[in-house]
Amino acid sequence: MSRRPYASTQVRKTTKADRRRFLKAAGGAGVAGLAGCLSRKPTATAITSEASDNGDETPMDTVTLGGSMSLSGDFSDLGGLYADAYELTVDRINDAGGVEAGDGTTYELALVLRDDESDPSRSEAIYQDLLEEGIDYLVGPYSSGITLAASDVAANAERPMVAGGGASNQLFERDNEWVFSLLPPADTYATTSIEMVMAQPDPPSSAAVLVKEDPFSEDTAAGARQNLQSAGVDIVVDETFSPETTDLSTHLALVADADADILLLNGHQDDAVIVAHQLASETVDVDMAWAPGGNLTDSFSEQTGENGDYWYGPSPWAATVDSADDVFGSTSEFISVVENEYRYEPSYHSAAASAVVQTFQRAFMAAAEPTPGTVHDAIREIQFESLYGPVQFDEDGAILREMVVYQWQSDAGKQLVWPEQVSEAEPIYPAPTWDER
Repeated sequence: MSRRPYASTQVRKTTKADRRRFLKAAGGAGVAGLAGCLSRKPTATAITSEASDNGDETPMDTVTLGGSMSLSGDFSDLGGLYADAYELTVDRINDAGGVEAGDGTTYELALVLRDDESDPSRSEAIYQDLLEEGIDYLVGPYSSGITLAASDVAANAERPMVAGGGASNQLFERDNEWVFSLLPPADTYATTSIEMVMAQPDPPSSAAVLVKEDPFSEDTAAGARQNLQSAGVDIVVDETFSPETTDLSTHLALVADADADILLLNGHQDDAVIVAHQLASETVDVDMAWAPGGNLTDSFSEQTGENGDYWYGPSPWAATVDSADDVFGSTSEFISVVENEYRYEPSYHSAAASAVVQTFQRAFMAAAEPTPGTVHDAIREIQFESLYGPVQFDEDGAILREMVVYQWQSDAGKQLVWPEQVSEAEPIYPAPTWDER
């Protein structure tokens, strides 16, 4: 096919019958079967698609999506959700015959993910390598700090990146027109949760805000403070902690001393696990414990057990709203496939990751020919319904969406509790004290 002079889209002939085989390989093993004979850093673990030409059918062109993901390190629990959903969605699209692009050519998708080890610098280097190897279409990593580093690479190279794991407001304040995010801005994460708790018969009058020193957590905290102040809730504790902190008992002692009604922990899943256990061990009672979504995964529940009961978290995706989806059929079918394939219940991270791949699929379909410029323009104008809900980006590359609120309940598990019109159960508020559990 013909391309603009600056385009270096990876295109390779495969047969329509070829299907992706995912390899999880460590060490210096090369990536076979992709154009350009892709290489990996010796320390990188990768998930790579490859196919072989069996000569039985007319060859198909291949377009490669590439990125880094936290397959090891601090963020690997959630990074694994993104990696699984990326590969599952690519596989499903290919099994259905690939992508018929705007130029009339049918393309098979390939995926290259390399382990950034939860390290922004490592991620930045990976994206530089991918671009040098001719991979023009970039799927985002997990966490705002890592996405910010990767997004600079995409912007400088003028290559489209669709991110499913970055929500810091800084992503949308850089005038970076090449980056699009499936997650709403971080400063909106606490809005509906505070609306929910203020609607309870005995709403809180005081709050404790704990903040990890990273872009996402600082932005969620900024939004939480604004919402608390608007609701007339007194912030009696407002403390930050470093990314290296593994003991928050001193901070929780401040929460207990101030007799805060609710605790808003602005951090990640590992922080929520630590606090869940230390609230129990230090017998610190709060009417609501909240974190911005990383605590909604099965792994959080497995790591905390009963100590994770009654925690709340926001989500841009309601798993109970059964949206139509061209790739999986519906939200419920996607959930069923993930549960059968990977043996866990998907969270919004999984749904957002699937929507990342589907965004590229739709953009390839809409573009007159797949080049970075035309695909970028198609993403900017894109509108479609998906298992993740409606996908449409604003002028900053963000999706504005009202959050729903989930709660882990002791008998029923994770329940959608707000807004009322879509809820599965009523919120249990205030949470039982430790001596009542």
